[in-house]
Amino acid sequence: MSMGRQKIIAIVTGFISIAICIVYLLLITIFDFRTYLNDQLSNFT
Repeated sequence: MSMGRQKIIAIVTGFISIAICIVYLLLITIFDFRTYLNDQLSNFT
C-alpha cells in the first residue's frame, strides 16, 4: 500500500515541478517582451 502512495507523491511532485517550469518560462517571456516593447517605444518618440 505504501508503494502506491509513494508513486502518487512522485507523480504529484513531478507535475508541480513541471508547472513551476512553465510559469517561470512564461514570466521570462513576458518580461523579455516588455523590455523589447519599451525599447521600441523609446525609439519611436
